[in-house]
Amino acid sequence: MSEQKKEPTYWYDTDNKELVLEEDDREYRFYLQDKFEFEGNEYCILTSSESKDEEESLLMRVEKEDDKDILVVIEDDGEFEAVSRHYHSSQLDNND
Repeated sequence: MSEQKKEPTYWYDTDNKELVLEEDDREYRFYLQDKFEFEGNEYCILTSSESKDEEESLLMRVEKEDDKDILVVIEDDGEFEAVSRHYHSSQLDNND
């Protein structure tokens, strides 16, 4: 009998202002650094609340499922590169 993998779930811890991802009986905590739109999609930048390295972050796409926002890993390299370039150039423009 094969074991069915459970989909990751997430919720917002308002006390600590952290996004909590629960996957495979583990809990991962992130800070939402930014949320932005690009080419009709919504994306967010997350940093681990446990890591001291601010350079390490995750870029995720936000999708709707049953009227709820879900976070999706960007698997397409072209999409990831385009979104990353857009985000970094918009940050440079904001610093001018």
